[in-house]
Amino acid sequence: MYSITNLKNDVIGIIHGTTANKIQNFDGVINRAARQLLLDVDPQETKRVVEFVAPIFNTVFDYPIASDVKGNKLIDIFPQVRRLPMDIWSQVYNQAFDVMKQNVFSNANMFTMNFDSGVKTIRINAPYLNAPVIVNQIESVAGNGTWAVGGTGSNLEVNNSNFAQGSGSLEFDMTVGAGYIENSTMTAVDLSEVENQSSFFVWVYVPTGSNLTSVNLRIGSSSTNYYTATVTLAQQGTAFANGWNLCQFVWSSMTVTGSPDSTVLDYARVTLNMIGTNTAVKVNGLNCILGTVLAYSYYSKFLFRNVTTGAFQETVLDDSDLINLDTESYNMLTNLVACYAVQQQQGKNALQYDGVFFMGEYNKSVARYKSLYRSELQKPQSVYYKMPNTGYGRFFGRRWIN
Repeated sequence: MYSITNLKNDVIGIIHGTTANKIQNFDGVINRAARQLLLDVDPQETKRVVEFVAPIFNTVFDYPIASDVKGNKLIDIFPQVRRLPMDIWSQVYNQAFDVMKQNVFSNANMFTMNFDSGVKTIRINAPYLNAPVIVNQIESVAGNGTWAVGGTGSNLEVNNSNFAQGSGSLEFDMTVGAGYIENSTMTAVDLSEVENQSSFFVWVYVPTGSNLTSVNLRIGSSSTNYYTATVTLAQQGTAFANGWNLCQFVWSSMTVTGSPDSTVLDYARVTLNMIGTNTAVKVNGLNCILGTVLAYSYYSKFLFRNVTTGAFQETVLDDSDLINLDTESYNMLTNLVACYAVQQQQGKNALQYDGVFFMGEYNKSVARYKSLYRSELQKPQSVYYKMPNTGYGRFFGRRWIN
């Protein structure tokens, strides 16, 4: 394994006896070359395999991703054991993912890399994983038991135009403090087989995300026998946003009050804690889902590694740092650093002399490396739509069905 010390000595040795102190910001030159090299090739030595930080759930789409994933360069998503032919995920573009993620006609394993306000996450559609159990759609006041509003909440009503699942959501107004909706007469659900293994999910809508400080869920067999937990972030680990937020409550981490019976869960309360007056907040879709542990492999954008801890890092921090390149790829970085170093020293003259030589050597080594080790990333795929056959089926929305 090569170190930064090796790299500096090799560069100094090929640019006419220059000493290290004549190259200004030597580490910065190396960092710049590393960024360019990673833009040009996907070195196989930068592959990493990690588990998702939490299980993946059917109908839950947004998850955190490792900070060192290079762009959209995922190689694979997979269960670590007992992989089946259906366990293949393909990358698509953001719009195609959003259109197809709950489309019964596609029913495909797929993922897309997503950026929102500088935060990078991954969206995953996994329709073949464990199906969700709908505890209560929370789509009407008296459709499954009777919902009542309490605390600082008031004016409970149904909203049939803004909802996350089912055919509507329950909407109410709130002043500062804790407002809730509660149902103690809903149809009992038996979740004993997944007790302390699954997670509960509920959708919450707030016009101003920063006004929502936490969401609490109670689920049990009565108002005195229940499991409860509070979350302060949305399911994907981000702050509550304006609009819909999916909240996850991990059953194994919930507090037990009384003696709830997981075979007859027929009581639920969802509480919103607000710091401001809010009108038209909404709650929708209480589900229980058993997740699946998945891992993923990717190309890392961290080209360096701490010699002691082995931790990958994006920039050079010490001359003892290791370089995540092997013999076949190390020369690419050496030639590119040399090119940038002589350009710094010789200016325009580098375009006629050493700079041309080192850049030529770099380009040749990049071309050879690509021919030997093709990138294994899952390239995003485009989705093409065919015009419907007007002589067959009937038109439903924007699609044709039988």
